[in-house]
Order: sequence, then C-alpha cells, then structure tokens
Amino acid sequence: MKKQILIQIFLSLLVLIILAIVYQKYFKTELEKDTVINENTPKNKEAINEENNLINITYESMDREGKKYIITAETGNFVEDGSDLIYMTNVNAKIILLDGSIIYINSLKAEYNISSYDTKFNKNVELKFSEHIIFCQNLNIFFQENLIEAFNDLTYKNSDIIMLADKIEIDLLTKKSKIYNFNNSNVIIKKKNSNGNN
Repeated sequence: MKKQILIQIFLSLLVLIILAIVYQKYFKTELEKDTVINENTPKNKEAINEENNLINITYESMDREGKKYIITAETGNFVEDGSDLIYMTNVNAKIILLDGSIIYINSLKAEYNISSYDTKFNKNVELKFSEHIIFCQNLNIFFQENLIEAFNDLTYKNSDIIMLADKIEIDLLTKKSKIYNFNNSNVIIKKKNSNGNN
C-alpha cells in the first residue's frame, strides 16, 4: 500500500515539474513579449527584436479635429532610450480627412514622433490625393499646424499640368496650397496634351 502511495506522489510531482517547465519555456516567454508590445497605446502594433529595432510597425492616431492618421513601416529604430522619435524605412501612411477623403504618402525613410505624430518623410517621397500627385525628396507633416510641406526636387502632377517648384505647403483643413520658388525664377508649369503626354 505504501508503495502505491509513493508511486502516486512521485507521478504527481513529475507532472507538476513538467507543467512548470512547459509554462516557463513557452507561456511565460510569450506573456513577456506581449507585455513589451502593449506598453504603447492599444492602437500601436509592433514586433520587437533583440537590438531595439522594430519590424512591421503600425501606428494609428486621431487628432482633436477628427483626422485619422495611420503610418506603417517595414522597419524602425529608436536611436536613444526614452526618445519619442522612431526612424522608419519603407514607409506608407494615410491621412483620412474630415470629409472622408484620403491622402496617401509613401517614402523610403521617415522620422516619426510618437507623441506629436509629426512625421518627416524623405527619399523618393510620393503623395497622392484624388487626382493630385506630388513627387519630392522631403515631405513634413505638422499636425498641430494642420500643415504638409513638400520640398527638394518637387514635381506636382494632375490630369492637366506638370509643375516644378521648390516648395509647396498644403493646409489640411482648407486643402488650399501655396507654391514657392526661392531663386526669383517663376514656377515652371507645363500643360499636358490631351493624350496625357507633355
């Protein structure tokens, strides 16, 4: 009888040890990963590797006027601990305006501020809004000022014209724009032919 009780106690302890090992190896590691990811706001999704680099980042935000901003990147990096800036690569973003229209932006690189949501896109930047397309090397979004500014190798296209300028500013509330050339020359505007070629 004592032998059977000892065997049962031994088997129970063995099962408990195996369960503890399985929990430590699989479940606790996953819980720790979830805790790190969920330190950000619930709408932010990111996967983190060992070097504090981020992969497959998505941030969503809404400003006080009700504009929604979604930015995704293939990779990103916090340069300093405690910094609000993430340096991103292969970036796609969209701004959903109050009337439901959408501005699409993509670039090779961007600097995103997780507190203010301000973003500085650079390298092969493209902005699309309705029939309007802007190509440039730098594009900044300032949400406090409701402003987009695009500059450096700036080309603007729509169904009628192609325009070359130094800088364009777009008001996110009124959708009005201002165009600048800094060297006293006029903004260059080419009218497209009816077949779509210049």
